[in-house]
Amino acid sequence: MRFQDSDTQKLLRETTRAFLADKFPHARLYAIEKGENPLTADEVRGFAELGWLGLTVPENKGGAGATLLDAAVVIDEFGYAAVPAPIVVTIVASQLLASVEAAPEHLSQLTEGTAIYTVSAATRRRGPIRYGTLAGAAALSMNNGTLTGTLPLVPFAGIATFVLAPLTVDGEPAFGLIPLVGARIEPVRVLDRASTAHVHFDGASANGAILLATGPAAVEMHELCDALMTGFSVVETGGLMRRVLEMSTTYISNRVQFGQPVAKFQAARHRAAELLMQSESARWAAYHAIWRLEEDPSDRREIWLAKHWSNRAGPRMFELAHLLHGGVGVGLDYPLHLYTQWLESAAVQAGTQNEMTNRIVEEAVPSAGKLATAAR
Repeated sequence: MRFQDSDTQKLLRETTRAFLADKFPHARLYAIEKGENPLTADEVRGFAELGWLGLTVPENKGGAGATLLDAAVVIDEFGYAAVPAPIVVTIVASQLLASVEAAPEHLSQLTEGTAIYTVSAATRRRGPIRYGTLAGAAALSMNNGTLTGTLPLVPFAGIATFVLAPLTVDGEPAFGLIPLVGARIEPVRVLDRASTAHVHFDGASANGAILLATGPAAVEMHELCDALMTGFSVVETGGLMRRVLEMSTTYISNRVQFGQPVAKFQAARHRAAELLMQSESARWAAYHAIWRLEEDPSDRREIWLAKHWSNRAGPRMFELAHLLHGGVGVGLDYPLHLYTQWLESAAVQAGTQNEMTNRIVEEAVPSAGKLATAAR
């Protein structure tokens, strides 16, 4: 893996950063936080016009044919700007739709931004997914042409047109593309300010729903979706960490105490050095995990390892950043919390450090799960 952006990635990074800085300054982020000016479907369509939503879709299917690492650069910049947007879920949805031939028209709609796609948080499991357990874990079922159940914590459900989610069909596991027309949307407030909702299907019609995979193929799609969601989310968190690092070092360099910048004091330098170590370790672990997943989609251990490092780094960076900012970092008028709250939220989503360790061990030593179960 190259630890340096290619010329294409440099252009993507510069373009994305400039666009987001212009369209989503801190004033807009505060408005989103207060619910006064939420992200709109028109703004998401603007992302499509810039080519971001169909970035990894093959060129022969209407996309840019970029790599997962190229997509990671864009996602990294969304994290750096702390913009709560459906960039991760849309790129994951495009990967899943491009992997099957069942819904070519949906891939076109996603790429063009004429419909908005999201992925249910129910796809993100806290342990290895198996054929025998997937059916019982699915929160949604399809029987006799109707949908029943609830998809919890669906990102951007309020503006999305379709959701990709695991479900059961006549008791068998499946993975489907579900229209949100007719579903009841229950908004949920979360720390990272993303537009999140529980989606209730109370006997809604299954017209328009497409089964992308069934049986063992559904298990594999579920696991791939989990890995992509986790990997890209960790990249996004890495962007947040980089911004928190920059804000903290800039502050202590400019803040004067006892006649000299705070950064001159050894204690502050030590904490700034730890911020750098935590940020860079987690960020590059995430990039390496995405690179490895693209090289070998069956090898997902690096994803769980990167998530493990991110879970360790996030809360520690929260603590160090607020420590270095002192009283300034406590007030909501200063924008630090727009980034650090997201760090805290990311650390508890889709698995703890111990759960990630268990997943790494489970994949490295398949018998370990059985031994751990027997020990308990």
